[in-house]
Amino acid sequence: MHSELDILLENVRSGKPLSFEAIYSLYTPLIDSMTKGCCQRYGIPESDADDVRQEALIAFYNAALTYEADCGATFGNYAKVCIRNKTLSYIRCFLENDIPASLDERENDWDEPDFDTPEELIISKESLCHLNRRINETLTDFERSVFALYIGDMSYSDMAKSLAKPIKSIDNAIHRIKAKLRKLL
Repeated sequence: MHSELDILLENVRSGKPLSFEAIYSLYTPLIDSMTKGCCQRYGIPESDADDVRQEALIAFYNAALTYEADCGATFGNYAKVCIRNKTLSYIRCFLENDIPASLDERENDWDEPDFDTPEELIISKESLCHLNRRINETLTDFERSVFALYIGDMSYSDMAKSLAKPIKSIDNAIHRIKAKLRKLL
């Protein structure tokens, strides 16, 4: 028998509307706490915290697409690791130097928060649905294609080959996407 979360994850993978929004609303506290804690822990300026959160959101979406129930981990733990890895990679690039090995030992510092009440969940779903519509309205067709590949952790060169565009076009699209998402979030 499938749980409600398993059904939502299957719906996300099959592209059913509002499925991702429902999962996102359940895990928003986890994403927010991990992002905030990571920024505080490594001294990321508040002006760059939105970029870290965007990386976390991308990792979470990718986790929803790639999670397999038989992998031996709960979705929450799987998503947590995906978010952690993506944000730490971003921070490594941001700081342009090696982060101490102790960074990898801090995974357990990020505890999963309590989830919202059903009423708050419904409100969050409606808000997220609205946000998703705004994102789809804001991004061009090309940007949506790039975004889908980007959240799949595809390299710039592979995206360029897949979309038959120059790497510079891919890079420019990602910068535009991040700027647009920053305004929406």
